Amino acid sequence: MFHVKPLLKTLVYKGFFLFLLINFIGCVPRYAVDVSDYVLMPNGKSILGNQGLTAFIFENNPRKIPFQQFVADKYKVGTYTDVEYWVTIDGKRFKVILYDNAELEKYFDTTNFVAANVETETNIVGSKVKFLAVSVINEYNEDCLATGSLYQNMIIEYLRNLKKEYYN
Repeated sequence: MFHVKPLLKTLVYKGFFLFLLINFIGCVPRYAVDVSDYVLMPNGKSILGNQGLTAFIFENNPRKIPFQQFVADKYKVGTYTDVEYWVTIDGKRFKVILYDNAELEKYFDTTNFVAANVETETNIVGSKVKFLAVSVINEYNEDCLATGSLYQNMIIEYLRNLKKEYYN
């Protein structure tokens, strides 16, 4: 005589355990990155002599004109489609490189970023992008936002002031 009940009972227990395991894995919370002020992310655009620049990423203000247009008007660089400009800070020259939305998505995974400044369609004046990114190099193509850079604190202060000016 065959006894099917123990085998069936074992399969039911294993199936139930597998069902609970799959549901638990699906409900594990994901890590969210708070970008309320800014975040520095490595491995951005590549330039000559540098594999991937560090980017200063911050939240966009959709109630204002697009950031690229703001910077193009402020520094009189002409078009605002591909903005790169030179700025002098404390007697040293730096090149500021803005990322467009496609480049931002190409180099950085922004799906885990949390946007606090969400607007309705009627309130949006400028760009609908949620995050903006900027990289800075010096005259020698050195990444000025990289960990260990001598210019990191100075450039972060400059970019935070630029962001405040854009928001106001």
